[in-house]
Amino acid sequence: MWSGRWGHSVVVFNQSITRSYLTEEENSERAQGANPVLVLLGGDDSLPSTSAAMKSGMTSGKLRNDVWIGELASRSQASWQVDDRYFVDDKLLNPQLIRSQMTWREATPGRIAPATWLSGPRFSEPLSNDEWIACQESIMDKMDYTLILPDPTFCDEPPQFCYENMNIPGCHPQGMWKKDNMWSPRRGHGAVVANDKIVVIGGRAREYARLQNDMLVGGLGSRKRIDTVREYSTIREEQVLKNDIWDSDDGVSWKLVNPGCRDPQEDVLLQTEVWSRDVSDPQMTKLVGSAGSKCYRSSECYGVAECKVLGNNTREKVCVCPMFSPRENHAVAIQHRFSVQDDGSVISQDVIYVVGGFINVKQAFCAKSSCGPSDGYKLAMDDAWMSSDGGITWIQIKKAFDNSDTAFIGRGGHKVVVVEDKLMIFGGEMFNPVAKHTAYLNDVWQVSLPIEPCCESCVTDASCLPKDSDWNMLTSNAEWRERSGHTVVYEPPSSNNAFRHLVYLMGGKNATDVFSDVWTWGLDPDEEWKNDVQLEAFNSSEKQVSDAFVSVSSPLSKLKHFNLPLVGTDGQLSNFTSHVHHSIVDETDLLVMESVGVKTVGDLVSADLYTILKLRGFDYPGKTATAVQNLCLLREIAISLVKKCSVTEPTNLQVDDGWKTVKLLTKSISKSPLCGVREDTRPCESGDWDGCSPIPGVSVADVFGLGDVDVPQVFHNVSNIIQETFCLQVPGSRYLGAADFIDSKVVVMGGVGLDDIILHHDSWTRDEKNPKAVITTKPRSRSPQFQFFFDSNEAGAHVFEYKIMRDETDITPWLITTKHRGVDAAWLDNKKGGPGRGWYTLYVRAVDPAGNRDAFFSTQSNVYRWYYVPPIPYGVVSGCIVTALLIIVATYFEHRRRKRRDIVRKFELRRLRRKFKLKSEKDAPASMGHSLKAEPSSTVINRPLVDDVIHTDKNEVIMMDPTRDPVILILVDPSPDRQGMHRLEVK
Repeated sequence: MWSGRWGHSVVVFNQSITRSYLTEEENSERAQGANPVLVLLGGDDSLPSTSAAMKSGMTSGKLRNDVWIGELASRSQASWQVDDRYFVDDKLLNPQLIRSQMTWREATPGRIAPATWLSGPRFSEPLSNDEWIACQESIMDKMDYTLILPDPTFCDEPPQFCYENMNIPGCHPQGMWKKDNMWSPRRGHGAVVANDKIVVIGGRAREYARLQNDMLVGGLGSRKRIDTVREYSTIREEQVLKNDIWDSDDGVSWKLVNPGCRDPQEDVLLQTEVWSRDVSDPQMTKLVGSAGSKCYRSSECYGVAECKVLGNNTREKVCVCPMFSPRENHAVAIQHRFSVQDDGSVISQDVIYVVGGFINVKQAFCAKSSCGPSDGYKLAMDDAWMSSDGGITWIQIKKAFDNSDTAFIGRGGHKVVVVEDKLMIFGGEMFNPVAKHTAYLNDVWQVSLPIEPCCESCVTDASCLPKDSDWNMLTSNAEWRERSGHTVVYEPPSSNNAFRHLVYLMGGKNATDVFSDVWTWGLDPDEEWKNDVQLEAFNSSEKQVSDAFVSVSSPLSKLKHFNLPLVGTDGQLSNFTSHVHHSIVDETDLLVMESVGVKTVGDLVSADLYTILKLRGFDYPGKTATAVQNLCLLREIAISLVKKCSVTEPTNLQVDDGWKTVKLLTKSISKSPLCGVREDTRPCESGDWDGCSPIPGVSVADVFGLGDVDVPQVFHNVSNIIQETFCLQVPGSRYLGAADFIDSKVVVMGGVGLDDIILHHDSWTRDEKNPKAVITTKPRSRSPQFQFFFDSNEAGAHVFEYKIMRDETDITPWLITTKHRGVDAAWLDNKKGGPGRGWYTLYVRAVDPAGNRDAFFSTQSNVYRWYYVPPIPYGVVSGCIVTALLIIVATYFEHRRRKRRDIVRKFELRRLRRKFKLKSEKDAPASMGHSLKAEPSSTVINRPLVDDVIHTDKNEVIMMDPTRDPVILILVDPSPDRQGMHRLEVK
């Protein structure tokens, strides 16, 4: 990106401006085909003050002629994008979360003349800028070919092989340099877009220039002074004022439209360089001009200057510039004139205006010519010029040096804009080399302009030019303070501004201050200028929202307590309602604080111990002062606002990348209890205590010169107030920056910051419209749903702040989320530590890159009231159910097993009893549905064969193994005559 700089120019290229003579469809078609871009041209990236540069160590800057192309966004993207990767947490808004889609590309790094000739008979000799651009068509026929360009054929297009090797005989470097020529590095120049071309006009430039003979010291003895133009070439790099005109249709390739002059215009010569007058008529000039201005023919004069006689001395001629003198910090503007012919055709014309600026003049006289420093003395001009052919020819529409009381005052560092048929001039800086006095202006002038195009043969007709009577001062003392180096932008009527004409004035400087304020005006002479944060809103609710924006320099009356509108018991807030607010400090207390010089938030933070104590009612021993109620609360609010609205100082003192609010540097106050608390401690003084902060364990402190003072015992919690108060974002204090209007946005870029030690390289756009948030996804009332998602009506406002309340009590402070992250309110569940079941209200507001937030709240868009029901713990329930089922199944199968075992036992026991009974009685097998086969006693085994043992009431023991098939039963008979085991098999 371009470096931090000042004195640069910015234009909007390829912008489709609505034309009144076109239909709405034609204007819409032009707008769709346009791709507007910002073009930044040149400037100076060195610090303006040598002492500041030496102090900061930033001494490497220089004048530049680079060209940068900037786009706010591509066709498929918004100007801003929210990048969730930079989301830190929901309590802190990371500045990198909202990222600009503006891109810059370098069209050209700038080109300058080589220091020496690269080939040819003058190889390695120093090369001047005039020789480098000698083949530009606008200057070829206006120069002495014997010196700068020996042969005009050198400018013919060389063969291709010359570009590969410049040293080939017949290749002339001046012809090849023609394509590389462009305006020299400069600052304080003007730039406009005329006839679809970027036009650069004048300024202070850095060039390689030939030393003039009158600047050389003569030789010693018989050695004469060497004439550099004949025998030697002596070149140096110097800063010179220019009035040349260059144009380009792409910012890369440039053409010299008008080489300008080195000599002053006629009225400047007649006013400042007259060193002799006619004795018979003192008002008649006799001899005019310096020695370097004498000429015999116009070809001896540089550029378009003409050799002519001034005064009544016909013997001597001087070079006179037929256009405005070389100058810097002049103001330029463009007017689009048109005329609809009887046949419906349209004749249109772009007219360029140049107003005022600083020139250099010679005020001293030596022998028969004016002399003095080579660069002369600075003089603020009051002239005005216009060109209807892109800068080739110029017509003076206001003469210089009008000394009448009501005349337009000469100035530089001012700004002009053209609004339809009026040229508006704002402020500036005046300087007179005789009085050596600088004065700053805050006046506004209006010049009525013709709207008909000028024909080529009638460009000097009265109908084509504004008259002297068309110059009118609207006010000599506007509401904004005197300044120069400010920027002014005109915004045409559109739906974005309620179809109002608006002019914005921003920044600037005077002898003591560098400004960061922004002022607006509606072009009505009876209308007052308004500070940008005090604009008349479309309704009172938007006015209340603007009251919530404060800065360190805001008056204390801006401190207010804001409350959200509450939802009714019916759960509705159907009307769009803004914050309810009331002042924290009343009028009486404001007057008391103003009486001691405390008027702003910054004043209250910076107030010393004795000022704070006086405002608390402690004046001096034996006398009390009028106390300000809740002073310590006010001071805590002010301190918190400063912390919230201040940013870290840039580590590089030369460059500041912007997004800076007004910063207040406050000294750290030591709240030491080691003073004024015991007889053996010294009394408190400034720096020991701030007069409001509680000191642990101390209720009374001894203050030097006041005696005992009560020490506050309460720490004030001001978080709710701070969360509803927004920081006013404005471009930092700056002057000699640049601004323009593109894509319905005011854009400010670069400039010099405070104390001349900061060079801004930031870009700001202005946005006064409040975004509107809408809840797109929300939980159903009386349900356990918990997910929210939001959207807004602005493409770049996809960061949101939300708050949840219950029974008019804040459950959360304002927390941060984005469009894609949404809000997860599952933490409301009492099983997760939340408040649990109940009615809740969610408020949401969108935050755009300018810090604007929703102006209204309604249940139709950004407020939702619902009854939250904690979710059923399905995991626990499911676990219990599964466990119960497992227990039931296990119990069932155990029950079946035991039941089967009991049945088998009972059945087999009955059968065995019958079997043994029959066997005992008959000692023979009986057939009872089953066949039993008894094995001999010799089959008795000596170890257990079965798992279960059954004891009968007849002292019999039956051992059974029911798992085997067939079931094996072993009978143990304890009778004396039948001892042993009998193996029985049930078939």
